[in-house]
Amino acid sequence: MAGWRVLDVGESVAVSFCTRLLADLGAEVVMVEPPSGHVLRAAEPRTAAGVSARFVYLSAGKRSVIRPVGEGILELAAAADLLVTDLAPARLDPLATRIPDTAVVSVRPFGATGPSSGHQAHHLTLFHASGEGSTLPSGLGWQRFPDRAPIQLGSELGYFDAGWNAAIAALAACWDASRRPAARTAAGGRERVSAQRVDVSVQESLLTLNRTRLNRFLNDGILVGRERSRYPVGGMQRCQDGWIQAVGLRDEHWDRLLATPQGAEFRAAGFDTAQARAADVAGLQKALTAWCEARPKHEAARLLAAVGAPAGIFAEPTDLLEDEQLAHRDFFRDVGVDDGDGGHLRIPGAPYRFSASALPVRPAPRLGSSTGFESRESRESRESRGSHLPAQSNRPGDGRLLDGVRVLDFTWAAAGPYATLLLGFLGAEIIKVESTRRPDLARYGFLARYDTLEASPIFNELNLNKRSLRLDLTQPDALALARRLAGEVDVVVDNFRPGVMARLGLGAEVLLDLNPRLVVASSSANGSTGPLATGAGLASIFSATGGLSVQSGHPDGPPTDVGDPVDYRSGAALAVGILAALLDRDRTGRGQHLDLSSREVVIASAPDAVLAHVAGVPWRQRRGNGHHTMTPHGVHPCRPTAGEDGWLALAVGDEAQWSALCAVLGRDDWPTALPTPAARRAAADEIDEAIRAWTHPRTAAEAAASLQAAGVPAEPVMTFADLATDPHLAAREAFVEVDHPVLGRQRVLRPPWHFSAGGRGGTGGGEVRPGPVLGADTETILVRYTDREVAQ
Repeated sequence: MAGWRVLDVGESVAVSFCTRLLADLGAEVVMVEPPSGHVLRAAEPRTAAGVSARFVYLSAGKRSVIRPVGEGILELAAAADLLVTDLAPARLDPLATRIPDTAVVSVRPFGATGPSSGHQAHHLTLFHASGEGSTLPSGLGWQRFPDRAPIQLGSELGYFDAGWNAAIAALAACWDASRRPAARTAAGGRERVSAQRVDVSVQESLLTLNRTRLNRFLNDGILVGRERSRYPVGGMQRCQDGWIQAVGLRDEHWDRLLATPQGAEFRAAGFDTAQARAADVAGLQKALTAWCEARPKHEAARLLAAVGAPAGIFAEPTDLLEDEQLAHRDFFRDVGVDDGDGGHLRIPGAPYRFSASALPVRPAPRLGSSTGFESRESRESRESRGSHLPAQSNRPGDGRLLDGVRVLDFTWAAAGPYATLLLGFLGAEIIKVESTRRPDLARYGFLARYDTLEASPIFNELNLNKRSLRLDLTQPDALALARRLAGEVDVVVDNFRPGVMARLGLGAEVLLDLNPRLVVASSSANGSTGPLATGAGLASIFSATGGLSVQSGHPDGPPTDVGDPVDYRSGAALAVGILAALLDRDRTGRGQHLDLSSREVVIASAPDAVLAHVAGVPWRQRRGNGHHTMTPHGVHPCRPTAGEDGWLALAVGDEAQWSALCAVLGRDDWPTALPTPAARRAAADEIDEAIRAWTHPRTAAEAAASLQAAGVPAEPVMTFADLATDPHLAAREAFVEVDHPVLGRQRVLRPPWHFSAGGRGGTGGGEVRPGPVLGADTETILVRYTDREVAQ
């Protein structure tokens, strides 16, 4: 993004993380601060010198200017290519009308429109208003505490999720700006083409990551909630010094393990044959539990991984900072901090590597250390680079966003298809390569098992707007066709284990020789280089090895098993990397290879425990629904509705919200008696008891409405059934129906952003097509990109 100017006007983690991502990618980011400094400069965790490690992480590589928001930033906003902000519409709209050539990405808790757009919100209430909270904790955490409230994921992950989605929107808006002239000739006159205005919803950014669970309700009528471990053998296992995750253990794994000295315990227990193991699954699980408990976590995970079993540790901060794979990839970076003593902090870097573009991590700025932008490249010079753009990209009409970008998609399962789903929502043409020999796992389903290759609503959900090209890549003619197509498209993407594409003759070096302007994108669990590059790529494993799981759960309980939504978090990061590489190609005319690590995406998106460790701060990793400073901050029982438990998420972040809550509870004495967060933490049990007494006779919806009317952030813990009928999502047109040729009418979820030109996403003006029948577009694609004889 060299040469792009980004103005950061916001207080939220979502905006700050979005612009940190853009700064990593080379954009010049200027953040606007008040004289007292950005609110995140005081965020925990903080070093002994009072430096916020979270601010250092989120603001790395930016410039700082002191300006009042309003007229004071008009000149900066007009000079910027992109404004990223969380300003309320009443403050943003007057500014946006005065900067028509600056793209604007607005990140709001519930979006800029709709019945809930004005709701007060904190991470806890947003997370529980988005579906995923209703499923947590599952596995051991729920088995131990089935009567406790649902929980949020740690490290305020939802804000980072929104930051990834905002970055996708920002990069797409920049791509759109680079392909449009400042004015377009139309009907004999000059018609101004304004830059994009993008509305990003934090709630929908979380909901889109749970689209397959939501789909189960929308199209199968099955409500996914908290559940026991889905693994009859394996799953979370306690070791001497922590936990491991082991999933998908098959007979070949057991046979290899039993052939080693470390497998003697299973032989002695009579589990030396597949028949014996199948006859006593419970006994096998008990034997595996004892085997793990007798070993350190690193040893247990290493032994299982050595026989090919998908396994990994539940990583603590020290595990991450000392990890040889992360060290090999130079993931953690030392940056200087403004502590008056020349100090440094070690912070996460970017989770992707580009073959032709370095991604240095620079320090966070001193307050007011800059006066504005330094980049001199003009918009006009970028808009004139037509020679590097796809041939279709300058056509008028609906030619906005990624219209004209062609993607050859070798991905399967979840993370990769989600990335290309997002690109398809932005208007790219997605050509999905698949075969009946090794069909996409999603065609059989994840949370369910479907009988035929065309019976999976989940596959349909993840592959909207795509075309299916049937190629058996074990056949030489098919491989030759794949290479020929790679020479015609803009992007080739896969999410196989490292080495698979190279063995097929489709490695990055080969493809870039065929097409030097190609973006070759690869996604895997640990990245394509390093000693653990070929490790298993399952979401529940890299959520554990990436440190998210140990930050999520009840304080007195085990870590939380986090599943398929983490795949989609990785897919969003992959989409960011692809869009950035396309912008770089626009500037330089060269393609390159993008190598993403899903584990590194998790670390980058859930950094708090690592930041606390490097800052030297005592830190409780698992807080349930608690917060390190806010009180009250929790989930409380309400009156059941329709036979289902009701829960209310409530969080108080300042004195005005505290006073408003006290008025609702009828405790007018508390604002005086408990005026500070520290005083409220000391009285937390008494406060929570009063809240429970108030919520218990009310439904969650009634309680939330009363509290929001008083100015208190509160939301029901929404299930996927609740979200399917939510008036706010309906008003924002979050859902759309598509007619699938086999499944019939299907209700699916749109993306979490809305563009002023390009709408909610889809082809043309926003149409959304169903996922393809396998091979349905083969002849059309081959005729278009080759010739009829080759197609036959």
